[in-house]
Amino acid sequence: MAPTADPTTVPGLPESTLAPEHLSALPTDPPAAPWNVRARALIWLHRGPRPDFDWLGAAIPLSLVCFVEYLDTPVGPYREVLAGNLVRAGRTPRLQVPFIAVDSLASVAGGRVNWALPKTMATFDLDLAAGSARAEGPDWAVRVRPARDGGARAQRLPIRSRFSSVGPLGSYRTRMRAGGRVLRVHTEAEGPTLTGWLGRGSHLAVSVTGRMQISPPSGR
Repeated sequence: MAPTADPTTVPGLPESTLAPEHLSALPTDPPAAPWNVRARALIWLHRGPRPDFDWLGAAIPLSLVCFVEYLDTPVGPYREVLAGNLVRAGRTPRLQVPFIAVDSLASVAGGRVNWALPKTMATFDLDLAAGSARAEGPDWAVRVRPARDGGARAQRLPIRSRFSSVGPLGSYRTRMRAGGRVLRVHTEAEGPTLTGWLGRGSHLAVSVTGRMQISPPSGR
């Protein structure tokens, strides 16, 4: 049986703090992992200093940031923004996620219990196919807009990806089968930690639509 976490004690950045009224309203029996989902996502890599938060040490100065619009999940549709740092753990780098926000209490419960992901609540405005997205919390915001010239490579790219993440419960894998395209976006992040970590920048991003499976965590 996969390990689970106490949703009240999941570690994360200050921006991932869950308000008491949301914590008290969490569903008590979220669907167990694995989760099979269908989603749209906008994903980019950010080079720079890691945030002041790390479970394992050996962090690589490369972060993955993404907005996701989940179309079909075990807890219904919802929207998400996350930022994770790559860490050296074993033979290949893995992703740790100290910041993640959604607009679904059922997703908050599932993420915190199944993977010890520090999910919190936020409001969203998304048009991921166009490279436009906004998420806001009480003291933070992450915004994306497309470059004026578009910067898009119109051809569709088949994407078959499998990568590992790691957190307090151990490692877990995400498998993706999707189609995507590349575009250039401008990004901006504000918050107690996000300003210094992600700040502002221009990045090549991948807009994808497809299916993902997120496995239960296992030992590190």
